[in-house]
Amino acid sequence: MSPHSILAAALLLALPLAATAATEVRTDQPRVAPDAIVAEERAGFVIVEGEDFFQQTNTKLRAWHLTDATHLPSVGNDIDPPNFATASGAAYIEVLPDEGVDGAPVIKSVTLSDVPGEMAVASYRVKFNTPGRYTIWTRAFGTDGDDNTLHYGLDGTWPESSARSHTFGGKKWAWANRNRKHKGKVFFDVPTAGTHVVTISMREDGCDLDQFILTTDESFSPPAGIADATTHAASLALPLAERAGLLVVEIEHAKPATGWAFVSEIGTGTGRGFFRWTLPGQGKKATDDSVLSYTFQITTPGTYQFFLRSQMPDPTSRLDTLDPDGNDIWLRFIGGTDAPGQAALGESKWTKIAILGHPAGWTWNIHADRGPPHPDTPVCRVFEKPGLYRLEFAGRSQGHAIDRFVLQHLKADPRLRLTPDEEKALDALPASPRE
Repeated sequence: MSPHSILAAALLLALPLAATAATEVRTDQPRVAPDAIVAEERAGFVIVEGEDFFQQTNTKLRAWHLTDATHLPSVGNDIDPPNFATASGAAYIEVLPDEGVDGAPVIKSVTLSDVPGEMAVASYRVKFNTPGRYTIWTRAFGTDGDDNTLHYGLDGTWPESSARSHTFGGKKWAWANRNRKHKGKVFFDVPTAGTHVVTISMREDGCDLDQFILTTDESFSPPAGIADATTHAASLALPLAERAGLLVVEIEHAKPATGWAFVSEIGTGTGRGFFRWTLPGQGKKATDDSVLSYTFQITTPGTYQFFLRSQMPDPTSRLDTLDPDGNDIWLRFIGGTDAPGQAALGESKWTKIAILGHPAGWTWNIHADRGPPHPDTPVCRVFEKPGLYRLEFAGRSQGHAIDRFVLQHLKADPRLRLTPDEEKALDALPASPRE
């Protein structure tokens, strides 16, 4: 027998053994090395594959099990067939066995765990270059109403804000970012750049997890299907969408321009940070390289009032005037028309938007300043038909900081001054999506 024939015979004999070995591999074991970094965040965005955990603990009663073409778990009840054909990388993980099905009594700490970190804890090493607040999008497959929730944690902690992530049923893969309890967003704060351990744990058995996305962009819109390297860029290209006469935009949704410094404000601001104008001088002319630009979609035509959350660096500056140092910025709109009796805000003219007076801290009370005697002048713009429009800022006075802005459809006269409660209400508004 020739050497080639011997080799071929050996391979044929080995095939049944290899197939047998594959079926004996435990489906709840990690498939990556203990020290492996499985994903790296860039520009506030990272995708993690569910099956890429390096460790799994608390698996006495339930565990996350890998399912793909060569790994079909057999560990008790499972009400849905394998769904790997439509999963990212043709693989996903599922909490098994699945005994908490519709109509069956809930058994706490067995079929349901409302305590984050109690059962089936899988861990992932992720490198973060950008500290900040990350919203968590989950791509999951729900077969009934009792297999569509899980918990997220970070570095051994289980924040309430990332517990009870609620995905959708419908017997198909779908993206969701929703807390089961209060229907708000699911998120956690990453305090520092570097490698962190992101964790998931079971809430309901039978939950299928394909991918999850961590992003600092509160207006992020997930793809229709599997997330990949093009997902972030495609999302950023989408305009911010007004809904029901309201547009809410975090200032960091624009790319930083010359003269603007990003300042992180985890836990204290309305988003993950704000921009501060750093170039020296007061009343600086607008320049093209200092422009912050925001494209948005209007679906409800009409007159809108513009509100800006801003701050001056020193509220004790020039107490003898309503127009102190560091209190203003340039603003213009591309598209739309000026509101009758209001300041001109069109493309051909930058308008000075100022905090009048000496408020300490952040304020929403801004005005289109036409000069002495500095009367209260609301900022309004008319959008006569649905479509895409653009708003732009340029730096004007050193130290001025901006955090978020709101466009609100007017049904009455514009407000000249907001009350503290009205300002808090603007702080609490969720950011508008990209669509």
